Amino acid sequence: MPDLIQYSIYILLLPLLSFAVQIFFGKKLPRNGDFLATGIIAVSLGLSLYVAFSALGQENFQQEWNFTWANLGTMEIKLGILIDKVTAVMLIVVTGISFLVHFFSIGYMAGEPRYERYFGYLGIFTFSMLGIVLSNNLFAIYCFWELVGLASYLLIGFYFERDSAAAAQKKAFMLNRVGDIGFWIGILMLFAQFQTFNYQEIYQNIGEGKFTWGEGWLTVAGVLLFMGCVGKSAQFPLHTWLPDAMEGPTPVSALIHAATMVAAGVYLVARVFVILTPDALAIIAVIGAVTAFFAATIAITQNDIKRVLAYSTLSQLGYMVMGMGVGAFAAALFHLVTHAFFKAGLFLGSGSVIHATHHEQDMRYMGGLMKKMPITFATFTICLFALAGLPLFTGFLSKDAILAGAVGYANVEGSWAMLIPVLGFSAALLTPFYMGRQWFMVFFGANRADEKPASADDHHHHGHGDNHHHSEIHESAPVMTIPLVILAAMSFFFVFSPNPLDGEKGWFMNAVKTPETKVGITKEGLQSAAQVFSAIGGGEPIAPETPHADETHSGTAHFKDLRQQKLAEASHHAHGTVVTLSISLALLGLVLAYLAYLKNMGAIASPFVLLSKMMNWFNDTFMEGAFVKGIGNLGVKLSSFIGGFDKLVVDGIVNLSATLVQIGGLLFRKLQTGRVQTYIALLLIAVIGYFVSKLV
Repeated sequence: MPDLIQYSIYILLLPLLSFAVQIFFGKKLPRNGDFLATGIIAVSLGLSLYVAFSALGQENFQQEWNFTWANLGTMEIKLGILIDKVTAVMLIVVTGISFLVHFFSIGYMAGEPRYERYFGYLGIFTFSMLGIVLSNNLFAIYCFWELVGLASYLLIGFYFERDSAAAAQKKAFMLNRVGDIGFWIGILMLFAQFQTFNYQEIYQNIGEGKFTWGEGWLTVAGVLLFMGCVGKSAQFPLHTWLPDAMEGPTPVSALIHAATMVAAGVYLVARVFVILTPDALAIIAVIGAVTAFFAATIAITQNDIKRVLAYSTLSQLGYMVMGMGVGAFAAALFHLVTHAFFKAGLFLGSGSVIHATHHEQDMRYMGGLMKKMPITFATFTICLFALAGLPLFTGFLSKDAILAGAVGYANVEGSWAMLIPVLGFSAALLTPFYMGRQWFMVFFGANRADEKPASADDHHHHGHGDNHHHSEIHESAPVMTIPLVILAAMSFFFVFSPNPLDGEKGWFMNAVKTPETKVGITKEGLQSAAQVFSAIGGGEPIAPETPHADETHSGTAHFKDLRQQKLAEASHHAHGTVVTLSISLALLGLVLAYLAYLKNMGAIASPFVLLSKMMNWFNDTFMEGAFVKGIGNLGVKLSSFIGGFDKLVVDGIVNLSATLVQIGGLLFRKLQTGRVQTYIALLLIAVIGYFVSKLV
C-alpha cells in the first residue's frame, strides 16, 4: 500500500473516532470532549497538509488502492481509495474548514444542551465528506453520500425542540432523496453496462465504445448522475431546502452549507466530467446559470443575516455548476475552493455578530457594529469583497475564470448559449449589491436594536438564555475571531496566484487541468484510463489522432478534443473583456447598495427589489408550493395506491393461498381416518386404477 494511501486512511478514520468518542464518552470527558474532538480533527488536517504537499509537488501524481468488497463468483466488486491533485486539495478544504468550525464552536456553542453530541455530529459529517473525496468508485461515493445526508439531517435539526428546525431537517432530507434516486439510477445504468463502479474502468469502457445503448442513453445516464448534484448542491429546482437549513447552528452553516457538503455535488460532476456528452453539459450549464441568477435575486430582500448568505451560496454553487457545464472544469473547481474559505468566513462572521447581539438575526435591528466589533468587521469585509468579485481577492480570480468560460462557450455554441453568460453577468451585478446591502445594514449607521418591537418573537434564544440581552455589544472571544482571521487571510489573491487579475498564472489552475473526454475517442487515438484520469490531477492531456469519419465509435464522433480546445481558446480570448466588465459590475453593485442603503436613496433599489419580490413569489408559489408540495402529495397518493394494491392484490394472493390450503386440508382430512382397512381399500383402488389405465 503506497504511503500516501495509508495516511489518507488515517485522515478518513480519525473523524470517525471523534464521533465514537463523543457519542459514547463525551459527557464523561473534561469540557465534554470539545478540545479532544478539535484536536483529533487538527491531526487529520496536519496529515491532509502532508498528503497535499506531497501530491502537488509531483507531476502527474496519482495513487490508487483497491480491495475486493464482494465476490459474486463471475464478478468481483472492488472498492478503494484514489489520491490525485484534486483529492489532495479537497482534503485540505474539508479538514481545514472542519477544524476551524470545531475551534469556533468551542466559543459559539458554549452552554448549549447536547454540547458533546454536537461535536460528535461534526465528526461523522467530516468522516462522510472525506469518504466522498477519497473514494475511487461510484458505489462508495453513494454510500458516503447518504451518510452525509444523515449527518446533515442531524445537524440541521440539532435544535429539534423547535418546530421550524424539525421541519427544516425533514425537508432537506426528503428533497435530497429526490436527487439521490436519479443519482442511483445513473450509477445502475453504468453498472448494467460495464459490471463495475470504478471510475477508471468506466472511463475506459466508454472510450472503447462499449456503451452499447447509444449516445442518447449516455446523455440520460450523465443527467441522472447530475441529479445527485442538483439535490446535494441545491440547484434549481431542488434548491428550496438550503435556506431553511439555516435553522441549524451557525457554525454548521459554515461547514455544511457553505464549504463542504453542498460542494460535494460539484465535486461529483468533476469526477464524471469525462463521460458527459455535449447535450448533458448543455443541460448542466443552463441549470447552473439559472440557479446563479435566480438565487441572487431572492437574496436582495432577505432580512435574516444567514438567509442572505444561504441564497448567496445557492447562487455561487450555480456558478460552479455553470462552469462545469461550459467546460471551464479547472475554473469551477477553483471557485469551489476559494468559495469554501470566504463563504465559511462570512458564515462564521455572521455567527460572531449573532453571538454578540444575543442571537439577533434580523439585520433591520442591527447597525453600527463596525466600531464595536473591529476584528469581525475587518474579516467580514475581506470575505465580502472576495464574494463580490473585487480585484486582489480570490473570488475575483475564480469567478472571472468561469465567466470567461461562459463567454467562450457562447461563442462556440452559438446564439442560444448567450443566455448563459447573460445570466452569469447579471448575477455578478446582483452579488455585490445584496452583499453591500448586508454590509451597510449590519456594520454602518446607528444601531437599531431598540427599534425591534417588544412583542416580536425572539425564537433565536436557544440554550444561552437572555440574561445578557441588554448588555453592551462587544467583540467576540479569540476562540471565535482567530478562525475569522485565518479565513480572511485565505481570501487574498496571493494564496492562489501571484497575479491579482489572472488566476491562470497561479498554482491551482496549473495543477488542475481539464481532463480529456472519453466520449467519441477513436481506436487510433484511444488513451488509457490512467492517462485520462491523471489529467484531472494535473497531467498534460494527450491528444488522440484525428480520426476519419468512418473510424469513430458510433454516435459519439462529434465530441472530440478539438471542441475542448476551441472552448479553451475562446475563453482565453474573452478574458480581458470579462475582467473589465466584471470589475465594473462589482463596483457598480457596491455603489448602488451604498446609495440605496446608507444614503437612503431607495429609488435606486426599487428595480432590484421588484425583481426580488417577483422571483420570491415564483419561488414560494411554484417551487415551494407546486413543486415541493406536489412531490409530497404525489408521495402520499403513491403510498396510498401502493397500500391499496398491497392489501387487495398482495395480501389477497397470500390469503387466497391460505384459504386453498385450508380447503385442501379439509378434503384430505376425510381420508385420514386412522383405520388400516380404509388405507388398504384405497391402496387396492389405486392399484386397480393403474392396471386399468394400462389396459386402456
